[in-house]
Amino acid sequence: MKRFFVILSSAAAILAICVVAVHYIWGIPSLDNILKGGRKPLDMELRSEKALRYAHRKGLDEGYCIFLDYNIPSGSPRLFVWSFKKGKVVHSGYAMHGPGKGSTDQVPVFSNTVGSKCSSLGRFEVTRHRGKVNRSGFRLKGLDRSNSNAFRRGIMIHRSKWVDRNRFKEYIPLSEKNCSGCVTVSSKDMDFINDIVGKRKKNLLLWSYCSSR
Repeated sequence: MKRFFVILSSAAAILAICVVAVHYIWGIPSLDNILKGGRKPLDMELRSEKALRYAHRKGLDEGYCIFLDYNIPSGSPRLFVWSFKKGKVVHSGYAMHGPGKGSTDQVPVFSNTVGSKCSSLGRFEVTRHRGKVNRSGFRLKGLDRSNSNAFRRGIMIHRSKWVDRNRFKEYIPLSEKNCSGCVTVSSKDMDFINDIVGKRKKNLLLWSYCSSR
């Protein structure tokens, strides 16, 4: 009997290690929801209808858009790639926020001011312009008053290994070196976005907001 429990305990330990290993390698968002009691995005379908109308009006891509809900903790998936055709999220991932104006790991402070090092809310156009320093992503053009200075500020959506290393934590620690207001995502998430951008003829819409809960 004792030997049986030893074998059972060993099997459970191996299974746990495998789950963590799979999550680390592939970054499967659903595992975060299971292990952390992850939070699902709210009002996504309603927001997607508004996003599609806006994309049509502005001549943006009508196949996909990106939503970013800053009300979800940064250690959980809070960036969502939405397929208008399928009417659902086809990819979710991690995004940290800027450290400016008293922002904390848990609570971001938003600003449109040049030099604020804060994230901004609102709708952005994901342009094909690369940054002068960080060539791993795309510069964002603000389309609302709340983010109108985004392109001048050099705000981008780009990858960072800082996100890769810290995504297991409840909140990704702030790091001015890795994020000064940009939409900073994991390597896996940027690969997915790069792939979509490369296949689309028009620029994507990115909409960052704080959902009501």
